Amino acid sequence: MSPESMQLTEDVTDEQLEEFYKFVTNDFQPPLGHLHLSIEGRVNFKAIIFIPPMAPPQFMRDDSEHTLSLYSNKILIQESCPDLVPEYLRFLRGVVDTEDLPLNVSREVTQNSPVMAKIREVITSRFLGMLEEWSDKEDERFMRFWQQFGQRFKTGVSDEFGGNQRVIELLRFETTMAEPDKPINLEQYVKNMPEDQKEIYYLFGERRDELLRNPKLEYFKKKGWEVLLFSDTVDLFMISFIPEYEEKKLVSVEKAEIEDGETKQEDELPEEQRSSLLEMFKDTLKDDVEDVVPSKRLVESPATLVAGKDAMDAQMEKMMKLMNKDFTGSKRVMEVNFSHPILVNLAMLQESGAPKERLEFFIRQLFEGAALIDGSLESPSDFVARSIEMMMSESGKE
Repeated sequence: MSPESMQLTEDVTDEQLEEFYKFVTNDFQPPLGHLHLSIEGRVNFKAIIFIPPMAPPQFMRDDSEHTLSLYSNKILIQESCPDLVPEYLRFLRGVVDTEDLPLNVSREVTQNSPVMAKIREVITSRFLGMLEEWSDKEDERFMRFWQQFGQRFKTGVSDEFGGNQRVIELLRFETTMAEPDKPINLEQYVKNMPEDQKEIYYLFGERRDELLRNPKLEYFKKKGWEVLLFSDTVDLFMISFIPEYEEKKLVSVEKAEIEDGETKQEDELPEEQRSSLLEMFKDTLKDDVEDVVPSKRLVESPATLVAGKDAMDAQMEKMMKLMNKDFTGSKRVMEVNFSHPILVNLAMLQESGAPKERLEFFIRQLFEGAALIDGSLESPSDFVARSIEMMMSESGKE
């Protein structure tokens, strides 16, 4: 069944649609879903548009991916016409047939044609409407779509044709509280927020399991505040287009303003010992960090690295370095937890007159351990060597 012979009418059966999909895509599986359009008015066209059941192997990396075919009065104009849909929907397959374009239309004309712009607007709106219906009534099918095409769909937040807010409502997010295979939307996140939470928090990282172990989350876990987990490269791009949702700002946990006293514990060091140890940290790490400060966010961990007030997130800096090998990221701020037994022990060692070199040894190990978790450790071999030295000492084989 060729596109030319396919009758784009409402009485096409599901079996015919499946056969047609397999013909135009060479796929052996049935489509995940389809749109059947017959539009008359300011623009006239008929279309059958399919969502493939799976993303292609080179998805997000293949600039030559095939999308919708364009016909004029059943005469093929363009085998793959990217101008029929915005870039974030170019995984769609199928055919569009219109009477409003001449048979000899060129690629340059289709790019700037008001007819094409209107067709693109209608297809985009109808497709988002179908996803909204799936999201409300067919969650399993929507999640199948999300698992296959969610990464590309996220880029729709920058849609210049006015669909970005609808895209934002359809986004799904891994969180610290949601089950791994059940991401939630921002509407659900806001419903989950306790009364004392005023902002929407997120954390970038490589993998979900690593993110959940990140010390930066300790304060938020203690407060019972949910945090969005971002592990796709495209998330860095996406979040820049969502500064707030329902008048609540989206804020990185690294830059969240945390109230004094929230994590303070009874065994915290006296001020004099804190100040003395803090100065040693600053002196030892003066070439490595922007500053060393007492932490308000740590509960169980001794130290962590965070972005400075005007600095980029660690993941954003990584992306900048990939794009520009000469890019130099800013130094991190080291936060230390003076309630942690390691810090208490270091303060006691300092007060008892322990050798400065020994204290610096432990301080550097804390710093590099935090850098390892942060993904910014430049010399893992030195960190491992000191770890071995400590184990040798403790095991009596020094």
